[in-house]
Amino acid sequence: MNNTATVFEKMLSPEVRDAFLLRKEGSYNISPEELAELKEYILSDKCKTDIKRLCNRDFFLSIPHRTLLKKKSSQKKRTIYRFLAEEKMLMKLMAFVLHDYDDIYEDSVYSFRIGKHVSRIFYDIRKNDLCNTKWVLKSDIKSYGDNVQPGILADMLDALFKDTDPDLCWFLRTLLMRGRFYADGRLMEGSTGALSGCPLTTFFENVYLKDVDMLIRKECDYYCRYADDIAIFSSSQEEAKGIYIKLKDLFSERGLSFNEDKTDILMPGEKFDLLGFSIEGREYDISKHSMKSIMWRMNHKARKLVRCQKKYGLSREETMKKMIDRIDMYFFGRGLDTNELNWVDWSFRILTRCDSLRKLDNYCQECIRYVGSGGKRTDSKYRVRYKTMQRMGYRTLVHAFYHGIDENDKRI
Repeated sequence: MNNTATVFEKMLSPEVRDAFLLRKEGSYNISPEELAELKEYILSDKCKTDIKRLCNRDFFLSIPHRTLLKKKSSQKKRTIYRFLAEEKMLMKLMAFVLHDYDDIYEDSVYSFRIGKHVSRIFYDIRKNDLCNTKWVLKSDIKSYGDNVQPGILADMLDALFKDTDPDLCWFLRTLLMRGRFYADGRLMEGSTGALSGCPLTTFFENVYLKDVDMLIRKECDYYCRYADDIAIFSSSQEEAKGIYIKLKDLFSERGLSFNEDKTDILMPGEKFDLLGFSIEGREYDISKHSMKSIMWRMNHKARKLVRCQKKYGLSREETMKKMIDRIDMYFFGRGLDTNELNWVDWSFRILTRCDSLRKLDNYCQECIRYVGSGGKRTDSKYRVRYKTMQRMGYRTLVHAFYHGIDENDKRI
């Protein structure tokens, strides 16, 4: 495909659509039903017609529905904008093509970039012993997607695409600036930010801070950002404070702010959390927040299975097997047979200790016993023996950590 082709021209290319579907086939976070539906649309004449309509500047996308979803293991809610199924699939294809522009971002931005795995952050930190030698400014951006200013973002997209791809520029500006959505069955007007939950959101968020990333990277020893999560390593406390003030002003100009509850400047060697991991010197473990989130998922599934057991008369063995399969899928996933990393592949590359893994193993076994005893939390649940779990396919994380890593898959 010609590199000078526009995004819509690339979307019309059979080779590009085949590459997109091939990547989706290798993903372990899409169900077989969703994949079949995606294939049917992407390979259809309807998809080509929809792309051509956009080429002709016929904006046909529906007004999205805004939904507030409760975050798992938290009382906070996040905003999601939902489009029709075919519109969402079309934007997924567009997001795939837009990865051709990944090289416009600073190298230290790791969010949702093909071929740039986030484990590189931890490799760089450990290799250069940054945690023991540098001051760390650790923070995240408060409600990042919701607070993006559509007008500012649209102007940035104009600067990127107006000369080379004006049709794409028109589409993205129209999508962002429409300012209408449905909420609770009523048509509302107001800013939709970066349209959180839309397949193009991550692209919008990366573009929005592109120049800020480049500026801050030049003023510190090491900078990394993944979506709204930021870590900046500096030679002194004064330098870290100066960067914090400068970054705060830059954010303010764009309608953004730090999440002050998660913002701190830490001295060399001090413990901090980054992207779900707890870092202390050269030691890496799972963070408390991630542990809480995983345990919430397992507990939620166990309670749901007990309700199903009572409602549908499932046997003890059936519910235990379902719980074990759920645990296995969550940690080991289908990524073992695909080009994507599952939880174990991703985490084991980074972890240097297994304290949290042992706690997770114990908690998962408690969930299996809870299900196997019909929802009893008394000592009777211990009648479910560990050997019984093993026979049903249960495997521990600690054993996998020490014995289950492929010899060609070295940790960082």
